[in-house]
Amino acid sequence: MRIVTIVRKVAPRCYPNYLKAFEDGDEIFDRFKINTPLRIAHFLAQALYETGRGTVLFESLKYKTTARLLEIFGIGHHSAAIRPDEVDQYLNNDRALAERVYGLSNPKKAKELGNTKPGDGYKYRGGGLLQTTGGANYLRMGKLAGVDFYNNPDLIVSPEAALLPALHEWNEGGLNAYADRNEIRTITRLINGGYNGLSGRTELFEVVWSAIGKSGANQVAWKAATTSDETRELQEALNDLGAEPALVVDGRYGPATAQAVEWFQNHAKIPVDGNAGVVTQAALNLRLNSRTASERP
Repeated sequence: MRIVTIVRKVAPRCYPNYLKAFEDGDEIFDRFKINTPLRIAHFLAQALYETGRGTVLFESLKYKTTARLLEIFGIGHHSAAIRPDEVDQYLNNDRALAERVYGLSNPKKAKELGNTKPGDGYKYRGGGLLQTTGGANYLRMGKLAGVDFYNNPDLIVSPEAALLPALHEWNEGGLNAYADRNEIRTITRLINGGYNGLSGRTELFEVVWSAIGKSGANQVAWKAATTSDETRELQEALNDLGAEPALVVDGRYGPATAQAVEWFQNHAKIPVDGNAGVVTQAALNLRLNSRTASERP
């Protein structure tokens, strides 16, 4: 089954320019070695999540309600730290909001993103399959792809170039190796900078994996994965802390491991999601260190 066939099946409203990119992209995917069921499924899960199953070209900053805008960009949620008393000027005003959030009105973020001129916040808002954001990233991806995204930002969603930034970002992160181990948590963190949307990405991965099934994905994904030393260490730690039933230390993050993580999270009184992220790892290390200290003579 070709990748474009999978995209058509799981993203029936995908924009034509993305579809055309996938239609013509077999050679490019081979070049980046995204050519196994796990690698294809993880790449598509991330790209299609970032673009609303192919229905988003550029990040929409047209917020209609105060509550939603503050939830995303308000104090304690984003470096922009937009105050309630200034929201009105940004509702349904995407260019002004982009400047406030990504541009010179948010100097620290603008410097981080390489947005140096008025209007850069909007010009270089999230665009393309992995929502490339910021003038510096448009420039860097343009150099890698051989396409002038910096001076022509619309090219980042053009059929002839749309795959290239996403595939270069994937390659830079070494994400094929994580896909081989079915580590969607790590892939999400490296692409997103955190675990935002992890549950949605995981659900979409399962949809894509099911669509691939007839062309070689003939078992559940976690069983198809290669083993991970990181997961083995996690399983050993959970066993040491009393996971019941004890986990088989096989280096694969399957349902039993996720259930054991939830058990520990509940016990440690931290958010329960089955995801052994930074907070969970820190709590695990604290419990293990405390137990080791108490066992010393």
